[in-house]
Amino acid sequence: MKKLVPFFVSVLLLIVISATAQDSEKEQTQMQEVMQAHDQVMDRMPELAKLIGNLEVKGKKSDEKQKYDNAIKDLKAANKSMMDWMISFGKRFEADEMYKGKALSEQKKVWVLEEQMNIAVLREEINLSIQQGKKLLKD
Repeated sequence: MKKLVPFFVSVLLLIVISATAQDSEKEQTQMQEVMQAHDQVMDRMPELAKLIGNLEVKGKKSDEKQKYDNAIKDLKAANKSMMDWMISFGKRFEADEMYKGKALSEQKKVWVLEEQMNIAVLREEINLSIQQGKKLLKD
C-alpha cells in the first residue's frame, strides 16, 4: 500500500498538469479565434468605405435620397462599432495576450468569451450593412 501512494500522487499530479495545459490551450484558441474574426472584419473595412463613397455619389443623383442616406448611416454605424470594439478590446487585453499566447487571468478568461460573442455580432452588423449597400447600388 505504501508503494501505491507515490504512484497515485504521481498520477494525480499528471492529471492536474494535463488539465491545466488543456485550459491554457483552450484560452489561446479562443483568443486566436477572436483575433482571426477581428482580422476578417478589418479586411472588409476598405470595402465598407468604398461603398459609402459610391452611395453618396449615387444618392445625390437619386430622387430617393433617403434610401441612400439610410444605407450610408448603417455603414458608418458599423464602422463606428468596429472602432469602438477595438478600443474596448485593447483596454481589456495586453498585446502579449492577444498575439503571443500569454496566460489570461480568471477575469480575462470570462472577457475573452464575451469578446467572441461581441465580434460575432459585429461581424454580422458589418456584413449586413455591406450587403444592403451593395444591393442598393445594383438597383
